[in-house]
Amino acid sequence: MLKVPSKISVMLSTALSVVLFLACVAGAFLLPTLCDMLINARDSISVRDDLVEGDRVTVLIIAYVILGILVFADILMFILLKNVRKSQVFTKGTVSLIRGVSWCCIALCAAFAALGYYFYLSFVVSFLAIFLGLCLRVVKNVIEEANELKAENDLTV
Repeated sequence: MLKVPSKISVMLSTALSVVLFLACVAGAFLLPTLCDMLINARDSISVRDDLVEGDRVTVLIIAYVILGILVFADILMFILLKNVRKSQVFTKGTVSLIRGVSWCCIALCAAFAALGYYFYLSFVVSFLAIFLGLCLRVVKNVIEEANELKAENDLTV
């Protein structure tokens, strides 16, 4: 397995976080067009010509909610990476940031589940989001326990 040095890995992750943020900003302007393209796309189930204007507005609102959650999660991850660069990994702040990202994943699960009413494939994305949220909750619990062990060690020394 390819091993990337830690500092380069953190820099790469930070760069990807910035790219994701810029893509979300661009997406905010392109979302109406993208939603129309998605609604008008043919799939093996049907063409969504039967969606009325109110349904199209609902899809667009849900898409903006998803985009907002993504931006918030990306900002939390950027701050988390900043803490990693400062070697502040086992802190209450880190635990809070990971908790925030996990709740963002759970919120994404709910938003994609709501979108599933219009697009069945959204249920798959919803399942993936809840799985990722659960994984992050486990990582948060591990970091939290490590933080407590570190605090105990600091008191005994």
